[in-house]
Amino acid sequence: MKQWKKGIVTTALAMGLVMPIGAQAQSIQAQPLSNPGAVTSVPEQESQDHHGHHKFKMRLSVHQKMYMTLLAEKYTPKQAAEWQSVFKERERLIGELKAARKTSSQEGKMNKQAKTESEDADHRAHMEKSRQVYKEFHAAIESGEEAKIKEVLPKLLEQMKAKNERLAKKVAEAKK
Repeated sequence: MKQWKKGIVTTALAMGLVMPIGAQAQSIQAQPLSNPGAVTSVPEQESQDHHGHHKFKMRLSVHQKMYMTLLAEKYTPKQAAEWQSVFKERERLIGELKAARKTSSQEGKMNKQAKTESEDADHRAHMEKSRQVYKEFHAAIESGEEAKIKEVLPKLLEQMKAKNERLAKKVAEAKK
């Protein structure tokens, strides 16, 4: 009799675990796909904006912003408000750039592709500098040393300000 009860209890537990999973799988399968050929977790709006090209995110995620804000509040409290203003400015500039690009002409797009070598070299120099600062930041966070983090956060803030300046230039060019 005891073995019979153990079998029933085991079966009931297994069914209790398996049934919700099966129901969830069925509800996911029941949802119609907008594009049956491609299964993706990327929202439709994002996938159309990039037309299959490499997706470069100009915006920081909410998590990254919060992380940087918390780090700034903890290690450089005098600059925390400055970090917030830099993030807000960046969002505003990105919004303006998107709006300007939607209204820009085809001629403007052709001019954009005709970069000079000096602009390209300048861009590469900015990228290399950004990589170095990010490596310093990563090493400081990995080590957990307060002094290193306090040293690198102002560098990151200046880098964000420089990115905002370049973004403002792009907005001005796109509006022309």
